[in-house]
Amino acid sequence: MLLCVVSAILGLPPAIEPNLLALLPDDEPSAHALKELHEAEGGVNLTTVAFAGPEEATEAALDELSSALVGRPEVSWAVHEVDEELARRIGLLQLEPGSVEELAARVKGAVMLGPALNGALAQRLLDLGPKAEGIRKASELELLPGGGGARLLIKPTGSAMDPVFAEGFVTLLDAALDDVLAAHPDVELQWVGGAYRHNVEDLRGVRQDLLWTSGASVVLVLLVVTVAFRGWRAPLLVFVPLVGANLVNLAVVAVGIGSLNTYTSFGTAILFGLGIDFAVHLVGRFRELRAEGIELEEAIVSAWDRTGPPCMTAALTSAAGFLALAAADFRGFAQLGVLLAVGLMLCLGFMLVALPLLLSWIDEGGRPLAGTVQRPHSTDSTYAMAPVGLMVAVLMTGVVGATALPRLQWEYDFSALRRDGLAYDELSEVERALARESYTPVVVRYDTAEARDAAAEHLGEQLLATEYLRQVVSVHDVVPPDQRRRLAALMDLQKQVRHPNARYLPPPLLEQLAPLRDVALGPLTAEELPEPLQDLLGVRPGEHRLLLLPQGNLWDLREAAALKDEVHSLVPAENAASSYLAMGALYRHISADMPKVGGLALLLVALLTAIDLRRPHRVATALGVLLAGMVWAGVMLQQLGVSLTLMNVVGVPILLGIGVDVVIHLLHRLADEGPGGVRRALLTTGVAASVSTLTTIASFASLLLAGSRGVRGMGTLVVVGLVVVFLATALLLPTAWTAGWKVSGRAPSDR
Repeated sequence: MLLCVVSAILGLPPAIEPNLLALLPDDEPSAHALKELHEAEGGVNLTTVAFAGPEEATEAALDELSSALVGRPEVSWAVHEVDEELARRIGLLQLEPGSVEELAARVKGAVMLGPALNGALAQRLLDLGPKAEGIRKASELELLPGGGGARLLIKPTGSAMDPVFAEGFVTLLDAALDDVLAAHPDVELQWVGGAYRHNVEDLRGVRQDLLWTSGASVVLVLLVVTVAFRGWRAPLLVFVPLVGANLVNLAVVAVGIGSLNTYTSFGTAILFGLGIDFAVHLVGRFRELRAEGIELEEAIVSAWDRTGPPCMTAALTSAAGFLALAAADFRGFAQLGVLLAVGLMLCLGFMLVALPLLLSWIDEGGRPLAGTVQRPHSTDSTYAMAPVGLMVAVLMTGVVGATALPRLQWEYDFSALRRDGLAYDELSEVERALARESYTPVVVRYDTAEARDAAAEHLGEQLLATEYLRQVVSVHDVVPPDQRRRLAALMDLQKQVRHPNARYLPPPLLEQLAPLRDVALGPLTAEELPEPLQDLLGVRPGEHRLLLLPQGNLWDLREAAALKDEVHSLVPAENAASSYLAMGALYRHISADMPKVGGLALLLVALLTAIDLRRPHRVATALGVLLAGMVWAGVMLQQLGVSLTLMNVVGVPILLGIGVDVVIHLLHRLADEGPGGVRRALLTTGVAASVSTLTTIASFASLLLAGSRGVRGMGTLVVVGLVVVFLATALLLPTAWTAGWKVSGRAPSDR
């Protein structure tokens, strides 16, 4: 009790880290570069707010929203437009000086002709249209990424990877938006995008899911136990140790790991279903013995003698399956494996400590499990069809598995694992465009300006060969170093446009050159740029950076990984920082982790099963039945159209660890009963195994109440998988065991 109180103080409420990128290994270059950038300046993540409505109303709304945010400690700057005159000057300086010089020379010749400009010459001047069109387009240059239209760009002062700061900022933004939209009913909020919004949505979702799944798991598990044991005492017996074990486990997480994440948030819900298995078998066997008239204390000791070893083996094999996750480079998997393994052993420990006392205090002789029958041994069973049935089952498993398993589907779009309505495919075309425009650039940092400029030239040459990069930007793209020549050409052209004879130029050409007439041309320095541009371009002492603007659906992890490969093939990995590069690294790590984790889980389960069962034929039977059950589960998932994702694929090693439990308990009982006792084993331990399986299914079924589709997918995979593995065990294990008795001449009829 003292341990539980201390654990509750340490572990409640649990801290939550929703950002999966924080769980990448420390030696991952993308994660390291992103962490350094966030520590230095909070990253370059922006929040984009887009409005729709009448132009005047949306401009007023954007002004009010900007005024409400600027000056707050959470906001570095907020901007929705750049000074028109400055934007025009910057845009004109981007023009190729050779083209401007050619345009100025030809316009000068036409101006000198004045009224003598004839139709043929005028027609030839119209050939300058593409060059003159550059003047007009330069004056309309969008300087801020994703800042066109009725949009506000906001740069918070803190990092999007800091959940406390991000939630405070989003709360401030939501309140400001409510006020602005209430004051402008004709303005519609189109989009709020960026890492801050998505991380906070995930954080709040994890909190809600943690509450709902844990609560539902407790209710469903206790309901199964109450019905199975037919009374109120059994839920009390199992609930007290479970609560204690999970309190201690949360304290272990708080001290050893620090916080829960998207993967570990449902660990408590799972442990309520897994940890109860020991109590079901122990209490079930205890009540079975009491029903036979055995004294209280002797029944407790005997129940422990018979069910304790398989419970310990089941706990160790399950924990081994979970601990295989700890070998993953991705810490989300590793932390989930540690949480489940430690939690499961704590559940077993609490059951072993508390149940004997609770049984002697409140359950001197309750009714046996519903459905259990003390059936006598059979004396005339032949098991004649068992060998044939086993061969048919093995053949069908191999054929159907080889046909169906390669057709299992995968879902790579990470947004499809978020809450309903937030997937990329569920957005409207306008929202998708806004989402793409709100992508934050990849920041590439260099030690010197010379290294940056050389890299900019190289990247510019390679850009056409890339698929996921659309532009390379540095401060020199905005403030060119060769301004003298550019300004001279622009001033010469401006002089011709202002000449009185310019009125004789063709009207279409005049319209294209009009933006140049009134602009005040002059040298431009980086310090004259607006604060948002200086911030993004790294205009500060000692900072030399390039911005790589990405494109594509970067919520699809395959495309994020392709972007990462492209960027790292062009620049040193440690120089480039972006959340999209980190997402690509996440995909690579998880893809590499799963075969390693699955193989290690199977190896550890096989090793511990061999230590427990000892005899080769028993070990081979147990592992064969388990693998057949996994194949059956994969076939069923394929038939139901359940896709594997980077969230639910972690359920495969979990299913290995859980699925072997039923095999071990039933094998021990079959060995105890011997030939002729198959039905007796199925109607006693088989019933207890079905109840424990139901509690585990109930705990994973609680995940179906989660808002996160990734968590729901995990629940679906394990529920379907566990049902199928249990059915496979109930059918194949007795068949294999009786086939062995028949082949060895040990069937009751043979004796």
